Amino acid sequence: MISEEILPLVSVVVPIYNEEKYIRETLESITNQDYKKLEIIVSDNYSSDQTPIICREFSQKDTRIFYYRQPENTGALSNHVFAINKTTGKYLMIASGHDKWSENLISECVYLLERYNKSTVAYGTPAWIGENGKLLPKLTGWYDTRGLNPVGRFFMVFWGSMNPILGIHRRDTFPDIQDYNFAGSDLVILAELALNGDFIHATRATFQRRQNRPAENYREKLNRYKSEEVRIATTLFSKLCPLAKLPIQITKVVFKAPITFRQKIFIFFILIPSFVARYFTGKEDHVK
Repeated sequence: MISEEILPLVSVVVPIYNEEKYIRETLESITNQDYKKLEIIVSDNYSSDQTPIICREFSQKDTRIFYYRQPENTGALSNHVFAINKTTGKYLMIASGHDKWSENLISECVYLLERYNKSTVAYGTPAWIGENGKLLPKLTGWYDTRGLNPVGRFFMVFWGSMNPILGIHRRDTFPDIQDYNFAGSDLVILAELALNGDFIHATRATFQRRQNRPAENYREKLNRYKSEEVRIATTLFSKLCPLAKLPIQITKVVFKAPITFRQKIFIFFILIPSFVARYFTGKEDHVK
């Protein structure tokens, strides 16, 4: 493992709203990591439940926790951006307020990122858990892109799960997301990261995603985007055509990527039929 004296700082951001049911477990899971050099940025998007009380309790006990409460609900993206802008670490982890991690997740991911300098993100083996914390018979996914060229990495992400978004990222390669207020933005973020480097699967660490709301179909997810809590679909156009921005943003990411012009053209011409196939065969798992 990395020497204690030279451990890089990891910034863990926890953007939350009304997470009183699980936030205690989440903060315990983060503070109990065997990797201790952390700053934990908790940004509360004006919760109306007991979330503030629990978070203040933790921040008083652990000096690594910095708790911020927004003066009003500013929407999910704005809350994420606020928390990320507070970070100072070499590495960035985005943590949901209802998930859990094995104690070695951060240490394993940092070790791999330090060892493979061409990587942009490392993440543990994902699994879904229910409200009671028990494993669910719900399929999830992981992939490791080491050894693939940029084209292979891009399409691995395009057809894969969005689990790496909740891994450990290099802060200097993580994109500026302040304008990413559209459905499917996770896919755009991961596509950009994939075109800049490898994704590493940390096989000895685990990541548990909690199913904290009833199962949603595609239409229900898009309706949630219109809610005051999330505020992704805020204009008439975005409400009528919620996925309209996605192909445009992905195309922008491809053409600004540090890859050859031939690779960009190749991706673009495969992307057109791939995008149609993905969105018309019921595969909208990336829309969260």
